[in-house]
Amino acid sequence: MNRLRRTAHAALICLLTITALAAAPAFCAGGDTPKVARNISYMAQGGGPKLNTLDVSTPVGAKLALPVIVFIHGGGWRNGDKVMGAGDKATDFTQEGYVFVSINYRLSPAVTHPVFAQDCAQAVAWVYSHIAGYGGDPKRIFLMGHSAGAHLAALISTDTHYLTDVGVPMKALRGCILLDSAAYDMRPGAPNDLIPKVLIRKAFGSDPAVLKSASPLVYVAAGHDIPPFLIFYVATRDTSRQQSETMASALTAAHVPVEVKPAYDKSHRTLNVGLGTEGDIPTEQTLEFLAKYK
Repeated sequence: MNRLRRTAHAALICLLTITALAAAPAFCAGGDTPKVARNISYMAQGGGPKLNTLDVSTPVGAKLALPVIVFIHGGGWRNGDKVMGAGDKATDFTQEGYVFVSINYRLSPAVTHPVFAQDCAQAVAWVYSHIAGYGGDPKRIFLMGHSAGAHLAALISTDTHYLTDVGVPMKALRGCILLDSAAYDMRPGAPNDLIPKVLIRKAFGSDPAVLKSASPLVYVAAGHDIPPFLIFYVATRDTSRQQSETMASALTAAHVPVEVKPAYDKSHRTLNVGLGTEGDIPTEQTLEFLAKYK
């Protein structure tokens, strides 16, 4: 993140790299503010003119096809948007050499499952088809989500029909980063507390078949090209811990690389807000994961 490195230091590194590699292309962020294309519609027809949109942030002066992060906001499947949910992440991650995409999707009660996930998959399909024109590499996409957005990122990363039905090969996903969800298993009897239960009931109803179909955990299996996972949970939130550890165990059994990280001294909100700030441990863990799989 630019907040973790001085701009002058980054410029010096780029200069030395260019000198050493002569004419070879190299990434060098040109400043604090990325180039941003806002409110791009990702759905050719249907949907909502405001909700089915995304923003693309590209590092200034990027010379290579860069890896891409697609961020899915939280809000209990009822609230939130691509700007408030992402916060400063567009600036932070573009300064690390990533194209950053933040998406909107339709919300409850206007729509219900599976529309939330279908919209997210459509947004990823747009990224896969168009991101090369914004400096991104369509074969190196990371999904990132917070809260309800983490659930949706996990769902379209495990229930493979969402992406393959819209022309996105699962191998295009390099990783999935989840920020504190307690909805990987929505089935009756799964660990949860009152607030997530209420939000799930309002957005998904109470039909056990629907709740099962919306649970990422049930789709985890070997041989499905599920990408590596980085799962954060707030250390003091027992239901998120239980859901995260159960999800991780299933991924491990399916031979999918997974890392589970407790976020200490964080709340559900500050884990998301703090991602990208100086001295933030989840930030460093995220950067390490991205570097490992990009």
